[in-house]
Amino acid sequence: MKKPLLMGIINATPDSFYDGNPQNNLPALLSKCQEYAAGGADIFDIGGESTRPNAEPVPADEEIRRVLPLIQAVRAKWPQIPVSLDTVKIPVALEGLKAGAAIINDVSGTPDPEMFSLVRDFKAQLVITHSRGTPQTMQELTHYDNLLQEVKDFLAQKIEQAVSCGLSKENLIIDVGFGFAKTREQNYELLKHLAFFKDLGVRLLAGLSRKSFLAQKRELPPKRKAQTLAAHLVALQNGADILRVHDVKDTRKVMDFYQELEAAK
Repeated sequence: MKKPLLMGIINATPDSFYDGNPQNNLPALLSKCQEYAAGGADIFDIGGESTRPNAEPVPADEEIRRVLPLIQAVRAKWPQIPVSLDTVKIPVALEGLKAGAAIINDVSGTPDPEMFSLVRDFKAQLVITHSRGTPQTMQELTHYDNLLQEVKDFLAQKIEQAVSCGLSKENLIIDVGFGFAKTREQNYELLKHLAFFKDLGVRLLAGLSRKSFLAQKRELPPKRKAQTLAAHLVALQNGADILRVHDVKDTRKVMDFYQELEAAK
């Protein structure tokens, strides 16, 4: 069994739902990277624009200003840990790839064909996420006649488009888009049936960490850790290849336990 990978979230933003902070300066972000590296992160996922519901869009030049120095510093300090850049914008992706990002994590749901070509030209990898609308509208777009099949058909179409642009399946990753145009019940359905997407033939990323559908009794993000870790174990059991997380050290323990459990006779 191939070892699942652990992707640590680094939000270079003032307004992300969990750890956005106006004090997210370069030293503070590098300190978080150090913590993640020590905790066993396999990938750093750096983002300069919040995609939480109702988040305001950020101009490309501001997003580049937030992420580029961090990517450059991380590549210099931890060259062995690949960088994923969480962006939907071509200019931001271009600058990130030039600075050494190995993965573009595009949560838009409708990647521009130019994004496929850009990732191909840099021999990088691309995460394709199922989503609808924008952060301002996505929570109004939650009607599905058949959730699992519609999400799967969407992702299959995007994989086909990416391959037609010259990307190999080995360089593609899919994300069913927990929290993106989904109700609480729909997120649960996706988590329970994550294995339904494995026959698409590409790696599967699960982005569950601290999301609102995990909250019990209106808990705020800092109180959602236990449910997040439980959800990560369920995701692993259902075939997740990459976990995108805030709690790197604790999730590494869950992943190591899962590996030992799977290896036991």
